[in-house]
Amino acid sequence: MNRFNGQTALITGGASGIGHATVERLAAEGANVAIADYNLEEAEKLAKQLQIKGYNVRAIYYNATDMNSGTEAVTKTVDWSGSIDCLINNVGGSDLKRDLDIKNLDMDYFDDVFHLNLKSMLATIRAALPSMTAKGKGSIVNVASIGGLTGDFRGTLYGISKAGVINLTRYVATQYGKNGIRCNGVAPGLVLTPAAIRNLPDAVQDIFLKYNTVPYLGQAADIAATIAFLASDDARYISGQTIIADGGMTCHNPTIEDISH
Repeated sequence: MNRFNGQTALITGGASGIGHATVERLAAEGANVAIADYNLEEAEKLAKQLQIKGYNVRAIYYNATDMNSGTEAVTKTVDWSGSIDCLINNVGGSDLKRDLDIKNLDMDYFDDVFHLNLKSMLATIRAALPSMTAKGKGSIVNVASIGGLTGDFRGTLYGISKAGVINLTRYVATQYGKNGIRCNGVAPGLVLTPAAIRNLPDAVQDIFLKYNTVPYLGQAADIAATIAFLASDDARYISGQTIIADGGMTCHNPTIEDISH
């Protein structure tokens, strides 16, 4: 498929994990891809690998904790390619040593988490809107999390900031749909990125697998495929939606696994 021929995509956090897989997917489908990442060295390494394959990509430094950096990433993308057709907001995270349950979480960490997970997306979206509006078409995909839809025993700030991402997605779709701009989200469950593999013991991964309705855990490429669909014209009639990509983990009564076996 070449669904993105002639289009330009900016992907934040594009040097690793889901972002890396999304860069590869959109480049393979014909997009000019700007890889925006705090780890510029890794972004440049990926860019060189894809350039050798004949893909038109470039690396851009991006610091999600700096609002100006988001604006600059969009500006550099437009200067490089002439426009921006797809914006993939992928950066996010939390320090689970500080982001605990409500009683014990570090309140001084609140602004940091919301800036990283939510305000950073608002910055890049605001910067991309003029180019997309002038063109009369654009697609924005925000990476949320099932943590924005369900509760957990920790990661409180992460979860409520990702809930904000889900509603930001609705607001962008509502306010700019008449300008030809679609905005959707993806809410992944556990995805076996290098970071997840490093931080989650096999026993914990097995717990997630137990409650999935499919007999496997997600790969970064699975989320990249969902992002590519939503960003493409195949999803031209979909806007304001957040697709849950969690292997079916949240679709059922949690007792099913134990009762049915």
